[in-house]
Amino acid sequence: MIRKRLVGSAKPLKQEIHLNIKRGTARGVFSIAYFEDHGHQIAYLPALNLTSYGNNKHEAIQMLDEVVDDYLDGLFSLPEPQVVSELQKLGWKRDPIFNKDFTADAHIDREGILRNFNLPAETEIEQQLMSV
Repeated sequence: MIRKRLVGSAKPLKQEIHLNIKRGTARGVFSIAYFEDHGHQIAYLPALNLTSYGNNKHEAIQMLDEVVDDYLDGLFSLPEPQVVSELQKLGWKRDPIFNKDFTADAHIDREGILRNFNLPAETEIEQQLMSV
């Protein structure tokens, strides 16, 4: 099971994930965007292109926990070259020396979120780090 905790609202230079594909374990730090849409709180993890929602932020985080677990379970069921390929499609880069480590830019594109989710320009978007 993956454990998550919010680690603050500072913006990291890089998101990081350490995957032990053989054991099916992961740990890392991700930027999460939160916003309201049609009366629901949305949690969006752009680095893995995953989204969840709830009646409040707490519910959205709990649902995101389940979504990330399911995503990683599916990812770990793939052969290692395909795991790497899937992460690369999402913008992750594998460390050439520490091959279990991947990094990705942490920038959250506010305009992209507004456009992709068809949100009004005045929508407030909060960003936090999540440790997995």
